[in-house]
Amino acid sequence: MSHQAQARRVGPAYWISRAIIVFVYAFAIACIVILAIAFFLQLFNANQTAPFVDWVYRAARRIMQPFRGIFPSVEGEQGSVFDVSMLFAMFMYGLLAVGAHGLIAWIDRKIAAIRYESMWQPAATPAASSEVVTIPTAAPAASSTLPAVTPPPPEPPPSG
Repeated sequence: MSHQAQARRVGPAYWISRAIIVFVYAFAIACIVILAIAFFLQLFNANQTAPFVDWVYRAARRIMQPFRGIFPSVEGEQGSVFDVSMLFAMFMYGLLAVGAHGLIAWIDRKIAAIRYESMWQPAATPAASSEVVTIPTAAPAASSTLPAVTPPPPEPPPSG
């Protein structure tokens, strides 16, 4: 079966989940790249008046907002800074992306399982779903060669 034939069978929930996963990974990768660039620029004491360095620091400041002050920064000689909080933020954004992917994949599997079960359950027929009993028009003739079958007597109630 070709990939295109498989792609036609999935519902809109699949495509929405794939779009969300791609968006989350793109956001996380962009954050990690900006933070990595800012980390190395601080580590090597880049000139803050350069437009690129200023832009990276402003972008990193926004991205780092939830993680500021978690760990102390280590200042080195000649103004270089080793920012452990930035490394932690990179790790957390990666963890966020992987966690979101896992959650969406789990929800996607649950939806697929429900669809699979509903696809294989027999459809309810009107005779099975209502109280109407159908009696055949011609009953077979009773045979005299077979002994009559009687049901077993009911069991006595348990004493207790």
